[in-house]
Amino acid sequence: MRCGITMARELIRLVDIHKAFGPNTIFECINLRIDDGDRIGIVGHNGSGKTTLLRIISEQIQDIGDVQFAPGLRIAFLTQVRDIEEDATLEEELNRKGHQFKELEDEIASIEEKMTDPSFYDDDWQPVIDRYQELQSLLVRSGGTDVSGHAQEILKALELAHHPLEMRVSKLSGGERAKLALARQLVGLSEINAFLLDEPTNHLDLHTLNWLELFLSQFEGSLLIASHDRYFLDKVCNHIVEVQDGALRGYKGNYTSFLNQKELFLQTLDESIEKTSKEIKRLTGAMASMKRANKYDKSISQKHQMIMRAQRELKWLNSIKPKKRKELQFNLQSMEKSSLDVLDIRNAHLAFEGLEGPILAGVEADVRRGQKIGVVGPNGAGKTTLLRLIINEIQLDSGEIDVQPGVQIGYFHQDHRTLDFSLTPEQQIQRLKPRMDYGDIRALLGQFQFTSQMVKTKLGDLSGGERARIAMLKLLLEENNMLLLDEPTNHLDSDAKEALESALQSYDGGIITVSHDRWFLDRVCDTIWELPGDGTLRVWPGNYTDHLRHKQRMASR
Repeated sequence: MRCGITMARELIRLVDIHKAFGPNTIFECINLRIDDGDRIGIVGHNGSGKTTLLRIISEQIQDIGDVQFAPGLRIAFLTQVRDIEEDATLEEELNRKGHQFKELEDEIASIEEKMTDPSFYDDDWQPVIDRYQELQSLLVRSGGTDVSGHAQEILKALELAHHPLEMRVSKLSGGERAKLALARQLVGLSEINAFLLDEPTNHLDLHTLNWLELFLSQFEGSLLIASHDRYFLDKVCNHIVEVQDGALRGYKGNYTSFLNQKELFLQTLDESIEKTSKEIKRLTGAMASMKRANKYDKSISQKHQMIMRAQRELKWLNSIKPKKRKELQFNLQSMEKSSLDVLDIRNAHLAFEGLEGPILAGVEADVRRGQKIGVVGPNGAGKTTLLRLIINEIQLDSGEIDVQPGVQIGYFHQDHRTLDFSLTPEQQIQRLKPRMDYGDIRALLGQFQFTSQMVKTKLGDLSGGERARIAMLKLLLEENNMLLLDEPTNHLDSDAKEALESALQSYDGGIITVSHDRWFLDRVCDTIWELPGDGTLRVWPGNYTDHLRHKQRMASR
């Protein structure tokens, strides 16, 4: 499914692909073409089939249909579940070869096995030997003989080179493990034709996100990226493919262009459906009038044919219209308004044993009613720590954080620790609101896209996105006028993110949110707090994009 006319070389083609898991059909007769130079972002709600699409290309797991590859095509695949050995040292982990070398090494091993058979030399063996030498050369050029050395170069760029190689992977933070998996997988991409990435920005800090965007912009092959990171898709992609209702629809351009084109498509589709429906009604009325007047001539037959054509067109128009999902609505309302001054941080100091420098060193800041603050900075700079200090979960070494009287704080943990994973969604709400009628609980959960089966499933067995929706619903039902949000968009699909953003925009209480979601920071925040990792806190007016512009101006002076 290419958008526009191109003379680029075709790399991959999917032909009439069907895929189902049990009774659930994921794809029905989908087609897709990927050309050299394509940078395709795959979008869609959770469970729509984005990861499945990548696996069909990488592993050919389709039930029906064909996946065609250009001769000699080499593919790398960065999976969403990072391939990391927790008990390994950094050196051991770096020496493990990534997915991109598997087919190469399998072919080399196959040829080596043939070469051990004396009968191999009875035939024309020279072409096979030539291919073997070509593969060996390719392995060397791509870094497959020295993964560790090449990966360490990338680790330097990702600011992980300071860790000793004998350090255990289990000692790394979640963000650092993501960087490690990324570093090993990016080795050898210079010899790769197509790179598949499944949620590549998960757990990466803003510095690493910017680096990855630049790295991929210099990659000469094609990209196929499944992601909910709208800012990333905007920066990297030149095509968007939306997965919806078992079908694919392609759009030329980046994510912003996709949103505009989709809105226009849906508007035009609705207008066409309305116009065709009116035409059917007009023609039917005209034919009925002619019958009443006993005008049974050729024109009646013509009108009948016109009605049949219009009905077929209407059926087709309705078939391509996306099925309407139950809209997710976060109606966040603050309780009684707080005082104008909400929070003061004065001369705050905090240090942790084992770290080279302090987390906070004489930090000064304040929050006013209605202010929406985004907290950014590298992993380990103290973003989550700052939120925990505000709710008094941990204590400053010196200084003070003064929360004004009347301020009621609601806290969204990124790991959803406020939830009881042994409870079902309906039990969780019952515990929070014991006087709420059961019917009202079910209706509320229905508004948050929970099916009758899901409401009786333990939270521990639900997906990350489903648990995130319950955690947000819990926050909604609490009485507060100040929100502390730690990575609130993690695990949410684009529809849920947009619903949350709209709710936070209209929320009249204060917000402090830690987030790596730059699109979210742009839409919600009017102030940025930057923790660079040196113990300081820098206050920037405006949203994330404004913050970048300010920094660029200062750097150019």
